[in-house]
Amino acid sequence: MRKLWKTLPLAFLMLALFGCLPEPGALRAVIRTDPNPARGPYPLEVRFDGRGSQGPIEEWVWTFFRLEGNEEVPLQLSLSGPEVTHIFGERGRYRVYLTVRAAGERFAQNSVDVDVRSQPPVARFYVTPGLQVQEDTTVTFDASESFDPDPDGEIVGYYWNFGDNTGLGVGMVVHHEYKDPGIYEVKLVVEDDYGDIGDYSVEIQVVRKGCGSCP
Repeated sequence: MRKLWKTLPLAFLMLALFGCLPEPGALRAVIRTDPNPARGPYPLEVRFDGRGSQGPIEEWVWTFFRLEGNEEVPLQLSLSGPEVTHIFGERGRYRVYLTVRAAGERFAQNSVDVDVRSQPPVARFYVTPGLQVQEDTTVTFDASESFDPDPDGEIVGYYWNFGDNTGLGVGMVVHHEYKDPGIYEVKLVVEDDYGDIGDYSVEIQVVRKGCGSCP
């Protein structure tokens, strides 16, 4: 049996191992992107690489669409070559097609989706009466200076963790009372109208009552 395998042609060995043989001259469009996945805040530069495509390819054509719901809206943009780069200047979802062509009007096609996100919101807050307070003091956290850098964007959610395992806070301005002395990390997470988030944190030192140097 070992000698029989050695004498069989390579084609028959491939058929036995994989069940079928690749069609001679078959075309296949293969897309790789950098970054991978093609996702990030605008302006997002994406490199599209079709050099892994297979077959006797004579032409690589890239076409770009914006996704609006289930509809593909053409961007009137077409690039040629096995490797191209494009900068997406507006947030949204996009679809990019690669069409590889060979002689005789033969072609193959593949696509990749691009998710261009908004600029992340910037989280900021200040603390009243300060970063060092006595126990049983109510502390106010004000995140009104947080902002969304997108021209048409806005912050839609403010979420707080006070660091003492007593619950979470929601809202631009919140109040919290620390019962026990210690150092607590207070973290704010803000979410914009596109679903992107930013965060910011500070440490609060809580001391026992009677400390003369704190509020």
